[in-house]
Amino acid sequence: FVLSVMANFGIGLPRTAAAQSTVGTPVSLDSIQPGDLLFYQGSGGIGHVTMYIGNGQVVHASNPSTGITVSSIDYRNLAAQEVSSNI
Repeated sequence: FVLSVMANFGIGLPRTAAAQSTVGTPVSLDSIQPGDLLFYQGSGGIGHVTMYIGNGQVVHASNPSTGITVSSIDYRNLAAQEVSSNI
């Protein structure tokens, strides 16, 4: 989902959440802005990416049955470094 949204704005990203977490400029969690990407823990490291939309909420591709959804920023565990990336 995030890959498609960013491509729509002419921003190319790697395919996986883990690879996406290595590009862009890290910002502190208290400085995130709408459009920043947040990365979440998976079973072997970073496994999921969301896009911050403001007011403590993110939009993301949840799963095939629920599709694209809006969740609280803390709906699951942020990656250990708790970085977001301003691409």
